[in-house]
Amino acid sequence: MTRSPSVFLLALAVYASAQPQSRDKEAILTRMEINALSRWHYSPPPPDDAFSEHVFDLFLKRLDTQKRFLLQEDIDLLSTQRDSLDDQLANGSYAFCEAADAVLAKRIAEVRALTGEFLKGPLRLDEEDSLVADADKQPYCKTKAEREQRWARVLKYQILNRIEDKLEEKVGKDKDTTLRQKPLPPPDSALIADAVAYVARNLDRGFARMIREKKLDRVAIYLNTVANVFDPHTEYFKPQAREEFNLSMTGKLEGIGAVLREEDGYIKVVSIVPGSASWRQKELKAEDKILKVGQGSEEPVDVVDASVDEAVRLIRGKKGTEVRLTVMKPNGQVRIIPIIRDVVVIDETYAKSAVLKPPGSKGGIGYISLPLFYRDFNNPNARNSSGDVKNELKKLEAKKVDGIILDLRGNGGGALEDAVDMGGLFIPDGPIVQVKNRNGSIELKQDYDESVTWDGPLVILVNSFSASASEILSAAMQDYGRAVLMGTDTTYGKGTVQIIRDFDELAGSENADLMPMGAIKFTVQKFYRVSGGSTQLRGVTPDILLPDAYTELDVGEKSMEYAMPWDVVKPLNVHRYDRLPLKELEDKSHARVAASPYFRQMGEYVKLQAARRKRPLSVSLRGYFADRERNKHEADTLDALQKKSTDLIVEPLPPDNALAASDSVEQEKAKNWKESLGRDFYLREAVNIVGDWSGKK
Repeated sequence: MTRSPSVFLLALAVYASAQPQSRDKEAILTRMEINALSRWHYSPPPPDDAFSEHVFDLFLKRLDTQKRFLLQEDIDLLSTQRDSLDDQLANGSYAFCEAADAVLAKRIAEVRALTGEFLKGPLRLDEEDSLVADADKQPYCKTKAEREQRWARVLKYQILNRIEDKLEEKVGKDKDTTLRQKPLPPPDSALIADAVAYVARNLDRGFARMIREKKLDRVAIYLNTVANVFDPHTEYFKPQAREEFNLSMTGKLEGIGAVLREEDGYIKVVSIVPGSASWRQKELKAEDKILKVGQGSEEPVDVVDASVDEAVRLIRGKKGTEVRLTVMKPNGQVRIIPIIRDVVVIDETYAKSAVLKPPGSKGGIGYISLPLFYRDFNNPNARNSSGDVKNELKKLEAKKVDGIILDLRGNGGGALEDAVDMGGLFIPDGPIVQVKNRNGSIELKQDYDESVTWDGPLVILVNSFSASASEILSAAMQDYGRAVLMGTDTTYGKGTVQIIRDFDELAGSENADLMPMGAIKFTVQKFYRVSGGSTQLRGVTPDILLPDAYTELDVGEKSMEYAMPWDVVKPLNVHRYDRLPLKELEDKSHARVAASPYFRQMGEYVKLQAARRKRPLSVSLRGYFADRERNKHEADTLDALQKKSTDLIVEPLPPDNALAASDSVEQEKAKNWKESLGRDFYLREAVNIVGDWSGKK
């Protein structure tokens, strides 16, 4: 039923005062969530049939992400409720969730029986066949026979995957983090039997997990789906998830330091926490999908179709212990990544600098790495990122560098205050970002300090994972004409602000017996550039584009369902610097990149991975291992590129802490950092751009 938001809120108020109210915890949570989001979300969607359809579609997608359980007849049956979910939610009802769960439970029992029969054999691994990996490219099965065929392909692929793992282990390569370098010997009957038993154990764990889910767990998925239709950063945290979120914010949790979410049946890495074990290990990346989790050399557990809660329980562990993650990269390649669990080391997030010298140069180029916009709001005397960057700029200026490169690649944001203050280091004064509230009012965040710490050439490096505060600073410097932005096709595109409200605080003392009730995180503000355009969805487009391994992959805000739209507000009249020879710098860079063997090879790699994503997965012995050899070639191409060195001379500046400078561990870190900068061809091209610019002064 279509209603205006005001009518919808009135209906909620009337319902809330009606008697008797359900004392069902899940019903109360449902009413509280809809009430909170309708009242406080930045831009709540109209509570109409379109909203109902969006909730329906997204929940069904999450209910059976790989389309391996439900039949088309189930979808047709549930579709009778497709236009009524707005009414159900207004009444605190989650009847659709219960109906869908009942249908799924029936189909799980059927699939559990048929997979058990299939694994008894014969397997027919020699038959040529293939599996469509992308569920969006295939419909729900119309018949049970069709579903049985789909599961046969899935199981054969899992068996072949286990055979590959065991063969690699047999030749002594089980700790190798890349696909192996030698053709594998054919499997014998004992190895095939081992693979079948392994797949059976994982299936049994998976089915048991599905069956033992509690009512609140299932309803929490539904409530989170409803929240995600408002926008992907709005979500419901059930009590345990809220606790996990609190722990992740403290930085003291012993684990690997990766933010995870469920997406299309996979556990996907959203971001890597700066200073964490994963961040220092450098192989696990945002957009990776975790397929298996192993404790050291123990047999790994399959986590496809697992919840984030279960994955976290497996991944977390004591400091100093090893977890091995089998991950699928965005290009489809599979790697085993060993990570030694540790706490987040805050010092690793601090800004640090170096002087870069190309061969034959008389001067040098200053380089500042900033992994995060950090600030301790509880301690005004603690270090903050804007103050640290200012300090590094002064140190580099004392070295008489010709220009500065500020590296924001992979910087997921942080303190808005520091993005504003940092912008003021490069311009005399003026607005940095416009912040729009739910009521349409706009607040200017600006720099009032007329002093300028660095007024020379400035290049800012960004990539697809530069988000939020990184985008604000980059956009402002681009709008002022103060810096050259260089990187991949666009930044992440997160131009919104979220806050969290605990439902325990909203529920009242009359519901104390139902606590804890979890929390709701929702969007309350939106960012806009000084030029008027939002950083939301579209991100920031660099002035000079370079290809990388994530080019043409669906990453960032634009890949998320129901992301808030891009729009504009009134632009501000600000002074634009006219001394930036952008067209000339761009032309010279394009000529160098076109002639560069490195970037030519990267371009070829991008084409290879684009073709790979379109191919189905072979589920025959011959086809599977032929694919393996082709995948190995692609992995070798990227690995070889990442091992190449530039001709840069890198001179890291010593830390201000004299004790740290003499510490052997810190010295090893500095050595590794220096080597990584020397292999960075994007940084090398940034040095060229600064050189071109400084030569024009």
